[in-house]
Amino acid sequence: MKKLFVISVVLIALAISAPAYADYDPDIDYTALMIEAATLGDYETGSAAELARGEKIADLGLGLPEIKFDELMLVSKIIYAEAGSVWLDDDWKMCVGEVVFNRVASPEFPDTIKEVLEQPGQYYGANSRYFNNLIPTERCVLAATRLFNGERLMEPSVVFQANFKQGGGTHTAVYDRHLGWTYLCYSRNAELYV
Repeated sequence: MKKLFVISVVLIALAISAPAYADYDPDIDYTALMIEAATLGDYETGSAAELARGEKIADLGLGLPEIKFDELMLVSKIIYAEAGSVWLDDDWKMCVGEVVFNRVASPEFPDTIKEVLEQPGQYYGANSRYFNNLIPTERCVLAATRLFNGERLMEPSVVFQANFKQGGGTHTAVYDRHLGWTYLCYSRNAELYV
């Protein structure tokens, strides 16, 4: 009886001290699963892929940035809403999303993607029924993913994007025969971005 007790204690101790096995498959590209889920508007699959991706990155020490599925959806949707036309190039799409990232990093704007998008007078339709029901295209989701992975095309002080000039000067002006001019502009407070 004493032997059985000792064996039970040893087995429990081993179970407690044994490394926990992650709930992911090391051969699966969870970022690709998140992208696919975003193009389908599948929050359940996307959120599950986010968790598995996070575990895989942590366990394998990959050093990749965290991507929250709900934030990936928000950035993909705003890119789609602002530059989703199929004839617009991917750099244009990236710049729209990059302004959002620049604002989140800026001391002049709110600190989260959701708050930046919902700031009054900034992004038409954000948090509307239309926006909430958008399903972004793969190109928009890929552009957003590139931004989450750290790729940038502009300076951090480019915090405005509109069909008119504003702020502290124009970084880039792009023209489309259907949409007219879009201006990507600097903050008036350049000293905050040094």
